[in-house]
Amino acid sequence: MLLPLAAVSAQNRGPKSADAKPAEPNPLADEGYVAPPPSIARLVAAPREQNVNFTAPNPGSRQYFLRTMSDGLPSLQNVGKEHHNLGGFQVDYRGNRDRALTMRSSAGFEITEWASGRKIPVSIPAGARVSTPVWSPDGTQFAFLALFEDGTQIYVADAATGKSRAVTTRSTLSTGVTAPEWTADGTTIVTVLVPDARGPEPKEPKLATGPMVRLNENNKLKTRTYPDLLSSPYEKALLEYHTTGQLAVVNVKTRAVKKVGAPGLIRSIDPSPDGQYFRVTYVEKPFSYLLPVASYGTRDVVIDGAGTVLRELVKRPLREGEEPADPTDPQPRTAAAAGAGAAGRAAPVDTGKRNIAWHPFAGGLLYSQIAPANGTAGAARGDSTATAAAAARRADRLMHWKAPFDSAGGTKLYETANRIASVQFSDNGKIMFVSETGTGGTFEQAIFVDENNTKFTVIAPRARGRGTDSTARPATAPAGGPGGRGARTSELVTRPGRRGVPVVVVSTDGKYVFTQGTTPDSAGKTPRAFVEKIEIRTGTRSRIYESAADVFETINAPLDDDFTKAVIQRESPTVVPQSYVLTLASRDVKQLTTNVDLMPEITKAVRKTIVARRADGYSFNVKVTLPADYKDGTRLPAMFWFYPREYDNQEAYNRSLTQGAGAANRFPTYGPRSLAFIVTQGYALIEPDAPIFASEGQLPNDNYVVDLRNNLAAVIDALDTLAIVDRQRLGIGGHSYGAFSTVNAMVHTPFFKAGIAGDGAYNRTLTPNGFQSERRDLWQGRQTYLEMSPFLYADQLNGALLMYHSTEDQNVGTDPINSIKMFHALQGLGKTASLYMYPYEDHGPVARETVLDQWARWVAWLDKYVKNAGAKPKVTTM
Repeated sequence: MLLPLAAVSAQNRGPKSADAKPAEPNPLADEGYVAPPPSIARLVAAPREQNVNFTAPNPGSRQYFLRTMSDGLPSLQNVGKEHHNLGGFQVDYRGNRDRALTMRSSAGFEITEWASGRKIPVSIPAGARVSTPVWSPDGTQFAFLALFEDGTQIYVADAATGKSRAVTTRSTLSTGVTAPEWTADGTTIVTVLVPDARGPEPKEPKLATGPMVRLNENNKLKTRTYPDLLSSPYEKALLEYHTTGQLAVVNVKTRAVKKVGAPGLIRSIDPSPDGQYFRVTYVEKPFSYLLPVASYGTRDVVIDGAGTVLRELVKRPLREGEEPADPTDPQPRTAAAAGAGAAGRAAPVDTGKRNIAWHPFAGGLLYSQIAPANGTAGAARGDSTATAAAAARRADRLMHWKAPFDSAGGTKLYETANRIASVQFSDNGKIMFVSETGTGGTFEQAIFVDENNTKFTVIAPRARGRGTDSTARPATAPAGGPGGRGARTSELVTRPGRRGVPVVVVSTDGKYVFTQGTTPDSAGKTPRAFVEKIEIRTGTRSRIYESAADVFETINAPLDDDFTKAVIQRESPTVVPQSYVLTLASRDVKQLTTNVDLMPEITKAVRKTIVARRADGYSFNVKVTLPADYKDGTRLPAMFWFYPREYDNQEAYNRSLTQGAGAANRFPTYGPRSLAFIVTQGYALIEPDAPIFASEGQLPNDNYVVDLRNNLAAVIDALDTLAIVDRQRLGIGGHSYGAFSTVNAMVHTPFFKAGIAGDGAYNRTLTPNGFQSERRDLWQGRQTYLEMSPFLYADQLNGALLMYHSTEDQNVGTDPINSIKMFHALQGLGKTASLYMYPYEDHGPVARETVLDQWARWVAWLDKYVKNAGAKPKVTTM
């Protein structure tokens, strides 16, 4: 029987009669929100929002930092506000906005003038919460959304005084477009408003008008298992109602509104810098019952100020008869590599417009495009290792497409034999910086527009075997080496420009650009942050700053164009992160923040990394966290928390260990649901890597059950040998794929007394078209799907299983039905299990009340079935 959640906790209930002895609270059975031990509650509710990290100043003067004032974990009142879920498109329908804006809203803003240290509070309208601040291009003011109960308004605040005022007179429609868009002169804001003539929201028919109809006639549509899809004509009508908005330009001073065209199903907007033209992406009909709203057809067009469509840029039709890209899939299927096919046929050449963006200085659009077959290679590649085959490639070119955007297309600005990846400008528009990829790697070219496109290579990859720092060379110098595989650890430094787009930082004399990066983390040494200055015309590079070796330093942004000052962050494993203004030449710093260690009992915990070795020769790392007062040789009850991943072989796993290098040199931080908190209750936290390896003729998942069992056995043996854990008192848990693996561990091994599994999938026949990294469908990998479904082995469950699941879980493949049916099966088998279903929450709960409740039940479950495993029940005498 599922446990519904009531509003009152058992701790607040009195005895049933004056003579009855109060029963001890039972957080496992209580039907209200319950509280964990105070030592855990303090960590969950720690005021993380009071610690600040300044990363970027305002555009223009760069004298201010803007801080969003959070008030901690979202309240259940915000998370639980009524909303529609329309095929994954979630709407706070009273507020006319995306539900996420309501859930993640903030209490206010504060401005810091870094030179003086002055704090400037920003006035917020009464009864409103706030979201999405956006600086004006000149940095003298910023716009933000004021979120009222029954609408959403745009306000603008003055940076010097903090005073704010409304610039819209009626609600925006912030369901698709969720941030204000400034024009380059800072006098107007482009937004989407609720249409004037919008009537009342459609009402659901009281009587059904017919059956739910789904029809497929020989169309093949392999999709993942989506959590929410439209289900009726009524939901289609709701979607249209909450997507239809009026594009408008609002004068910041006068609040005058200029409507642009007729209302439409607007998904996104991108105004030209001068505000005369607009790129608009519209959602296209028909709507679908088979795909989420994010996969619906769209039409990307350019319109003028009257709303007239001047040119269609991209049309993406709804494809219900083929497999679309899944925008919610963290590991989507990849297309075959470009080149000749199996039969020797050349792959189609990409001649479409790429990287379409507004020209920030000359009006019109910029785009990249493969040159026609009779085009010429044009500019030099800056790479002397090109082969004859590479030299025969079609040239790539940068085009400038001016209004009225006719079918003839644009005029050529630049051409290269490399592939153009991106284009940026200096703040005066006189230097164009083109990022290109070629045989040797990635190149950054500086093109002087007023000098007949004179080109200089400012960054080119180093030759293989010569280190990992990037090296700048003049365009005529050779770059790269045999094989041409260079690596870069630094990029050109950019900042917000005066026209509302990022620009490359160029020194005030126009001669230099800058790169910043980090030296590699080798032999456990702290990586050093550095800044280098590159002379554009010669490629001469000089290092103007390198951080010290005793702290981990992050250079966030320069505070002037000569990079004499910068905002940085410093930290170490024992020093709380703080923001500073750094003077690079003298290395003097001015501290901006006074952050504190909010949870010393966790940050001072004992942390180790050990290596577990399996009997078959594979090895992997295990992170161990122990109480701050831990004494060597003390065996503790332990909680395993893990998330398996797949690898081709040991070498592939070893390479993965270099990702995130340097993290050990940083101050530890913990979110409200971090399992590290469990060490305050006398447990060891064990976080093992859990590599699932492929073998000859077998994909990784074909070995999933065996590798899972071997991994866990190796970890337990290693910890037992080191006398860290009591192997008779072990628990295991995980979230999402970790939850799925937790239940697999409990049905396929005898090691664990209890488990905690959250928002998981337990029956792989419910995800028949693939899951996680598994790309075979159920019918191609039938045996693997069945072996990996712990639901089918529920009768073998060892230990007591606690499951939790969010009722509005939007993750692909983890429908709450998994947990409901798993509990049903375990109940029928007489197994010890519980299930807590949390209203309003998505894949990973966020509401303060929910998180505290989860911790209360987790601790109670582990104390009962792990810490006190085998203990005799208390005898109560009357």
